[in-house]
Amino acid sequence: MPLTTPRELFVHELADAMSAEHIILEMLPELAKEATDPELQTALRDHEKETRQHVKNLEAVFKALGEQPEPTTCHAAEGLRQEHQALHEEQPTPEILQMANVTGAAKTESYEITSYTALVRMAKEQGERDVTRLLQENLDQEKAMAKRLDAVAKALGDEAKAAAKEGGDARKAEEKRAGD
Repeated sequence: MPLTTPRELFVHELADAMSAEHIILEMLPELAKEATDPELQTALRDHEKETRQHVKNLEAVFKALGEQPEPTTCHAAEGLRQEHQALHEEQPTPEILQMANVTGAAKTESYEITSYTALVRMAKEQGERDVTRLLQENLDQEKAMAKRLDAVAKALGDEAKAAAKEGGDARKAEEKRAGD
């Protein structure tokens, strides 16, 4: 069916967001299981709860609009899932996998922030106040999670840098002892 009106595009984009949330909801338990950092585990579990609420908010949006989500696959979210699966083929250490998962989660948040920003704008343009409020709620939570993930990524990066420095210092000390 060709998209010919702003409302048709809006409903199409809502369906894409619903698909993305379902794909992400499937991924979050695996990401939490792979996490060894307690803060990251907590953040991912919290986001799973938020994502369930995002789906409920989207369901309420469709109901308010008198629409049904079209069956679709969010290719962006599916691509992020495939990226995660491909990473496993590289056989990363648990620490590297965790760092990569934080990066992947941050990419996902960026995509969702962009999507919800556009959806909020479209809802406002169409005068849909209640719909705008629900979509803004999802957007605000996505932004907060992006900040939280950024803090976790920074902490993990600092830990990795410190561990690498300690390893380098130990190697230099051993080389010095061997040279004596």
